[in-house]
Amino acid sequence: MTIEQHAHVPEEVDVVVIGAGAGGLAAAAWLVKAGYRILVVEAKPQVGGRASTEPIDGFGVNTGAQIFELGGANKALFDDVGIPIRARKQPVPLILRLGRRDVQVMSGITGFLANKIGIPVIGGLARRFGWFRPKEGIFLDTWLDQLHAPVKIKRLCRNLTSALFAAEPSDVIATLFFDYLTKKGGMNTYGAHPDGSIGPWQDLAAGIQRAGGTILLDTSATAIGVGDDGRADTVVIRKTDGATVTVRTRAVISNIGPVATSRLFPAEAWPADDREKLEAESFPGTLITINFASEQPIPNLTTLVFFGYTERLAYASYMSGPSPSLAPAGWHLYCVTSTPHPANTGFDLDEELAILRREAAREFPESARAREVSIANCTGDWPGQRAIPGRDWPNATPIQNLWNVGDAARPWMAAGQSGCVESARIAVDALIATGLPASHLRD
Repeated sequence: MTIEQHAHVPEEVDVVVIGAGAGGLAAAAWLVKAGYRILVVEAKPQVGGRASTEPIDGFGVNTGAQIFELGGANKALFDDVGIPIRARKQPVPLILRLGRRDVQVMSGITGFLANKIGIPVIGGLARRFGWFRPKEGIFLDTWLDQLHAPVKIKRLCRNLTSALFAAEPSDVIATLFFDYLTKKGGMNTYGAHPDGSIGPWQDLAAGIQRAGGTILLDTSATAIGVGDDGRADTVVIRKTDGATVTVRTRAVISNIGPVATSRLFPAEAWPADDREKLEAESFPGTLITINFASEQPIPNLTTLVFFGYTERLAYASYMSGPSPSLAPAGWHLYCVTSTPHPANTGFDLDEELAILRREAAREFPESARAREVSIANCTGDWPGQRAIPGRDWPNATPIQNLWNVGDAARPWMAAGQSGCVESARIAVDALIATGLPASHLRD
């Protein structure tokens, strides 16, 4: 898909979508289908956000997400807008490595027993009768201590919170962790796109453009204006050449996080106490990823691997296996990922990298001799999660015609790309419910 870098900027649209991550693109796709004129502005040179792929030294390196959920909210979105999901399920999409033992999580007999029988039954009983479910208001580390969980169980839970939420057990509400792992469809089948993580979102962006939507890359929203009625009515954008353009709009959907969104408004337009609350309660997660390449395939790293008993290494992935275009001929691209301690801020990056390299070499001796392609420290302004699941903000904002979507505005029990898509569905439904007429309905 080619997005015009110098596409014409419309003077007026129905909705400006700020950010072309999973939530922003999902919202744009549904809005275009409903007949709205939309403009998507994205500060990065590619779509996808934390589920994208960028070129580095001849390799295609995923920016965060390594896989794509083929069911749930993702499937509903792509089915709704009539775009095929070209990501394909691998024969063994995910394994859990418990010491020397590999357990298939989504395939084989263990995957069938867990996802079709065990997990749905346990989750249903827990939510109906309260059995097994943690008490409200405690965090996962506290619950594990109350259960006198052994060290291996604590490490397994830490690695799961790292892989799924970019967090530690002390950051994650125990009921959220339990409900997410035991909800129906919680472990949807994963797939990989031939073009890497960016692939599905490139396909969706192409569909948005075919339907008449405008997408601008390398373009930042720098300010949102508010009319006398307290509604957002303009968005100021800055293009790659430094020029600024003011676009009139009737509504805004933001995929850049509630904190960053609030900063786009004049101080007098946004309630001071709400802005202070956003700043004070901002608690993003962190992911540290080492991308490395080998001329020889690594025998025991053939798919996505979650780890049970490691100290930091949460997961590893054979990125170019299902997506050969991510590596030049003769090379194989891999990654290893961890969440630091503490997960939010104040960690020693050099020490965390040393631990991750050491554990990677223990699991995959070939990695010690491999070529490091890049290191991604996803924290701060570009976090692993803008809000750790369970600490998301509502989609609605103090501005009546502004909604947040993405990884800080997901509903309960939602995470990953599908959680961002779910947030977009909520925001779009709320926008349509206001009665804002679509362009094709106007005289």
